Amino acid sequence: MSTMIVTDEQWEKIDEKYWKLMRKIAHWISGDAAIASHDDNYADVQIAALEAVRGYSKKEKQSFDEFWGSVGFDKYIKTCLWNLKNNKGAKITKRFPITKRTVTTFNNEEFLELTDDSNGGNESFLKEFSSLLTDKQYEIVKLVIQDPSYIKPSGKINVSKLSKALSMSWYDADSAVRDLSSSLSNEF
Repeated sequence: MSTMIVTDEQWEKIDEKYWKLMRKIAHWISGDAAIASHDDNYADVQIAALEAVRGYSKKEKQSFDEFWGSVGFDKYIKTCLWNLKNNKGAKITKRFPITKRTVTTFNNEEFLELTDDSNGGNESFLKEFSSLLTDKQYEIVKLVIQDPSYIKPSGKINVSKLSKALSMSWYDADSAVRDLSSSLSNEF
């Protein structure tokens, strides 16, 4: 049995027996629609259930009808679903420092219609916080605001690029970023 395809009738059995558990797990993954909506989570949980059927069939070399209702399959599918929750939840938690102040834009047309104010908002932001920053920290913040490519996909500052832009050693740039991070109580 190389690949097992679940029929509509088989899926109805799975959905009827495990839908409450799947909904509960989808809800527990995250409550933040900007990061992972309940519908997205539920779809991921359903896919995990289908993969559990395929995996169990391959592992035990049995067809769906042979293992359906067995204690072994029941434990296996529940383990797969909870593992999905733990893995996806861990990834969301890892990104929390980056996303903790994000705002969802779903169904918020007013927010989506805002236009670029040609850095006017950035300038006022910088002016407000300039008194809290050293000259070097101010330069770093200004560079990052003007050019977001200084931020890596991981959310960390690209210290090499920053050191070149500021004509300083990597070590000095890294120290300045760490000082700024400490000042802002954030991890760059």
